[in-house]
Amino acid sequence: MMNSKLIMASIVLTSLLILGGCGSDSDNYDKTPTTKTPTTKTPIPKNPSTETPIDNSLNISSEQYYKYLWHIDSQNSLNKEVTQEVSAALNNSYIIDDIDADADINILDAWKITKGKDVIIAIIDDGADVNHEDLKANIILTRNIDYGIADVSNTSNDINFASHGNTVAGFMVAPINGIGIIGTAPEAKLIIIKQELAIDSKIIKAFEFAKNNGAKVINCSWGTENVSEAIIAELKSLYEAGITVVFASGNNGLSLDDNIADESEIEWVIGVGASGENNDVTDYSNYGKHIDILAPGGNIGKSIGILGLDDTGTQGSTNNYGLVSNNYTFAAGTSFSTPVVAGVIALMYSVNPNITPKQVREILIATADKIGGNDANYQNGFDIKRAYGKINATKAIQETKRLMQ
Repeated sequence: MMNSKLIMASIVLTSLLILGGCGSDSDNYDKTPTTKTPTTKTPIPKNPSTETPIDNSLNISSEQYYKYLWHIDSQNSLNKEVTQEVSAALNNSYIIDDIDADADINILDAWKITKGKDVIIAIIDDGADVNHEDLKANIILTRNIDYGIADVSNTSNDINFASHGNTVAGFMVAPINGIGIIGTAPEAKLIIIKQELAIDSKIIKAFEFAKNNGAKVINCSWGTENVSEAIIAELKSLYEAGITVVFASGNNGLSLDDNIADESEIEWVIGVGASGENNDVTDYSNYGKHIDILAPGGNIGKSIGILGLDDTGTQGSTNNYGLVSNNYTFAAGTSFSTPVVAGVIALMYSVNPNITPKQVREILIATADKIGGNDANYQNGFDIKRAYGKINATKAIQETKRLMQ
């Protein structure tokens, strides 16, 4: 089964099954699996030459909801006014200690060097809203693999029909435009590939579409937990072609070393787990000896979660606590840690286009921050639950740039 690695916040926490197939999808939260029917609305693929250019003169703190982006600037999110506002919205259950001052990915200095200009990221997911106010400027191409068309929409007036890919995409390429949020690579370009059927030939076709259209990074916030030899061979081929593929580890809080063969464990990809607002691995994050890195994924139930684009298309999100508009949602899951990492990798390629996927992995590992409390147990730099640590964007960019000298 190709399942989402997603935990979304709502009055009742819901885990959404977004991609069809066979198998299981479980996590440590209440869940209500849902299926979706594509709409007939056909979006128009974006042409970068006709898009409104991004105003790079804007200061990032001018972004509408910057104050909630603790994964970008956790110190700013500790502002007393912000914490009081959020606490009131959550019935005073939110306290200042819920966000650690070091919970972010140290990206602000990285953005002084690069914001990922023109590096192409592909997302393979259940589609997205190509007209979203905080996404459309960076979309350059769309493809629905299952139907061989450009329509990747997954919008509905029924809020039970969620667009997982919409939320995922924003964490990578939401531009600096004075509204909403910021992706980790706000000047990168996005290819949206909608692929819902868990058929090897279709999945390979999606990967090949990304490769043939110039993607240097491919984000996969899903997994089958039963990866086939054909997909492993395809992932190796992409690796050898100089493309870095990033996979989510999943939200079951389980070891992937226990007879599970997940895409996130393959040596040709970057496997990503989730850290929380407390700057440690989350309870729900899957782990194992082949997972590489952690990144913020939020920890709803213990704090506010991570803020992304809405997941429910034209209806708008209900997961906003009254703090943000319906174009945005608070969420949690390795699904969102993964695009945070994919965006940072795009920054790496922007400063050094010649680095290899092998070097990308080595740099991410070498520059990661060791996090965790007294139970952390790093041996040779690796902790079984925390992998090699949490991604540090500025250190990764600096090291990538140094290799060019």
